Amino acid sequence: MANDCINVLVISTNGLLKDGITAWLVATFGAMDLDGLSVATVAYDDAERGVIEDVEAAGVEVVTLPSRQHNLTAYSRALRCLLTSRHFEVVHVCCSSALAAIELFQASTNGVEMRIAHSHNTTCSHKIANFLLNPLFQSSLTDRYACGRDAGKWLFGNRPFTVIPNGKKLPAYAFNPQARKAVREELGLTESETAFGHVGGFNEQKNHVKLVEVFAELYRRNSARRLFLIGEGHLIPEIKEKTEELGVAEAVRFLGRRDDVPRLLNGLDCMVFPSLYEGFPNVVLEWQLNGLPVVMSDAITDECAITALVSQVSLEADVNDWADTVEHSMTNINRMDESFSARKRAKSAGYDINENATMLRRLYFEGVGRCK
Repeated sequence: MANDCINVLVISTNGLLKDGITAWLVATFGAMDLDGLSVATVAYDDAERGVIEDVEAAGVEVVTLPSRQHNLTAYSRALRCLLTSRHFEVVHVCCSSALAAIELFQASTNGVEMRIAHSHNTTCSHKIANFLLNPLFQSSLTDRYACGRDAGKWLFGNRPFTVIPNGKKLPAYAFNPQARKAVREELGLTESETAFGHVGGFNEQKNHVKLVEVFAELYRRNSARRLFLIGEGHLIPEIKEKTEELGVAEAVRFLGRRDDVPRLLNGLDCMVFPSLYEGFPNVVLEWQLNGLPVVMSDAITDECAITALVSQVSLEADVNDWADTVEHSMTNINRMDESFSARKRAKSAGYDINENATMLRRLYFEGVGRCK
């Protein structure tokens, strides 16, 4: 790369996974004008090749280091070597807790001018470590970004931060009646059947147990209902066992990881999302863009509800309340009109990935100029 490029190192503390942060990285840098920028990111040594290829296709160099989760000492040593052997003007850490002090402090001691903490969640699983490392975390950064209001408040408190919306390629999610017909044929759905859906990894956060319990009540009320679960994760066997226990196994399909989610959405009728917590759930935005009604838990930030398609229900509510809300949410829905309105609203609210990428590029150049 040319010597006058700004060298940027983007680090997700999760590594490169099939998760929301990696999807954000691919979408944002894939849409960004990289002229004058040299962007690299960190993968752990157990990262999947397909994920790395997606990141590289977005114009981002991938540097492999030991896993942060499995060998923190080796990771820290390798990161220090990377920072000393190459001059990065920007280190941009995507995180959900003050444990990002590990990366930010190293960047500070190695002369990186612009050190960004970018909050992508509204809680973390290691509260004590987060509390203890918070002073070092706050003193090691120069800039605070967040995917949304609540994510920023979680990590930065009352300190100022910049919200960079998790935007989308808006036309890709437009409702398409022809695609709906094709998808429903592929899924084996008849006109009389209603298709509920969920997109997300099978982990504790996504609360699939609650999801299938709600679906079981919906199925009890009407056996012409089906549930399609898109995603991978270690809890799949447990959730399959739960569907057997509830007597709905024949009505639930596990579709695995899919690269055609925007197309699949056309064939579904309603999305149910009982997560225990989220930063800014990109999927909720995507579902609205397709004109889909969404019923989600009250633990999720309402920032993602850019239309009246979204309803919230308490996590403490019983399955009858959830099922009632789901059924009510599906009344008087015109998918074409809802999709058009949602895309228009999303653009005006700043959720256009091209505009978000332009914003981040500008912040890099302004920040490096300020920090010199």
